[in-house]
Amino acid sequence: MEISPKPQKGDLLSAIGDTLRAERTEQGLTLKQVAEGAHVSVSYLAEIERGEKDPSSRVLENIARGLDVEISELLVRIASAVEPAPVVPVADSLAA
Repeated sequence: MEISPKPQKGDLLSAIGDTLRAERTEQGLTLKQVAEGAHVSVSYLAEIERGEKDPSSRVLENIARGLDVEISELLVRIASAVEPAPVVPVADSLAA
């Protein structure tokens, strides 16, 4: 049995899943419709949307096609959904 840490809001997997789900629901599409267009299983797409699976770039391209969205647009939306890491001044990050 594999135990994975629970996805946290603001992490990349959550941002990918939330963005895909938002796009799908905005278009009024079902998981099945997008999965068929992306050539992935419904269960795999659902796991991606829940932030439980880490899709490859090829899978993201296929999902973008299934959503009829340019991959570049999808990646920009995902990037904007990721919380930025806190900025640590270089002097503070160096060991004394």
